[in-house]
Amino acid sequence: MIRVDFSDLHEGMKLATSVYDDRSGAELLSAGTELTLRHIKLLRNLGIDEVEIVEAEEEEIPVEKYKKEIEQVQKDAGKEEEYIFEPPVKNIVNKNMEINILTGEGAIPIDVKHAETLRERKALFADIKATGVLDLQQMKKNLVKTLPDVVRNNDVLKRLNELQRTDDYLFEHSMRVSILSTMIGKWFGYSQREMLELNEAGMLYDIGNLSLPEGIFKKGDKLSKDEWEEVRSHPRQGYGILLRTDGVSPEVKYAALHHHERLDGSGYPLRLRENQIHHFAKIIMVCDVFDAVTTDRPYKKKISPMLALDYLMWNAGKLFDPQVVYMLTKGLSSFFVGKQCVLSTGERAQIVHMDKNSPTHPIVRTSDRFINLNEDRSIAIEDIL
Repeated sequence: MIRVDFSDLHEGMKLATSVYDDRSGAELLSAGTELTLRHIKLLRNLGIDEVEIVEAEEEEIPVEKYKKEIEQVQKDAGKEEEYIFEPPVKNIVNKNMEINILTGEGAIPIDVKHAETLRERKALFADIKATGVLDLQQMKKNLVKTLPDVVRNNDVLKRLNELQRTDDYLFEHSMRVSILSTMIGKWFGYSQREMLELNEAGMLYDIGNLSLPEGIFKKGDKLSKDEWEEVRSHPRQGYGILLRTDGVSPEVKYAALHHHERLDGSGYPLRLRENQIHHFAKIIMVCDVFDAVTTDRPYKKKISPMLALDYLMWNAGKLFDPQVVYMLTKGLSSFFVGKQCVLSTGERAQIVHMDKNSPTHPIVRTSDRFINLNEDRSIAIEDIL
């Protein structure tokens, strides 16, 4: 393989290695992807300077290479519980599933109404970081307090913006992913019990990162090879913590272990494929990527929710479960109409119409004109206010 600068990329080149977000570990493009103009534009927008490209004579990497990594997961997670490499896959669209929509009282923002429960939750995260031990019962009680207001309002972007900002990215990221994941569960028609469990999985899937040096997540430049290997170990670390905690369901454990896997087998740490990945992890991986790329970090500026959904849709069926991507896109875009936004031209506009066949390219109105972003692809929505 050869390393190629962004300026030298062209259509038809094939990625030799996957392209990841430096800090969150979110996979942006998988190894083997044949680059199109859309992919190259995405890399530019995400600030990727260079990638590794397959040379014509190179061969595919054998699957056997990853057997040692699988054995390491078993060793690290260990204990007496046997890891199921192909857990039973549940159909996430179950028309016969009981629908139980929870409601809350009033329209008080989460960070106001549940300030105390958020402080409790942050303290629980601090305890995990300090001791490596999870107080599961206290976490469950905390989640039950906030779940009704999490699922009451479908306008998830508004809910996420209402969350109190802190200097703890890992805590905030888990909060947002748990909200997004739970809403997808609601839109799929999950029961109250299933939404509670998915909410728990969304809060705990990334706890392996709490065992890593804090400086890794605040570093302003690219990680070293050793630091990147540390980051890639967090699914194993989190799975190990959950294995040592009594009362954690298999769904929550596998969400932690599988959330960086991808449908085509290009993820980590086990290189699992579509039917081997737990259904909770399929939901959480989409929410993890969406939140990671739409949040400002010291090393990378955020992208708009529209571009993030575009990226997920481009990779639906290859990296991400298409049903999950569809449900997130449908759920979010239904609340875009009426929102103020910032265009790539610098103009402020209002979203006035969504085309269900092209939900990330709506019709917008500026101060003096209407623009159909599906017809004029030179203009994009840079941010939603």
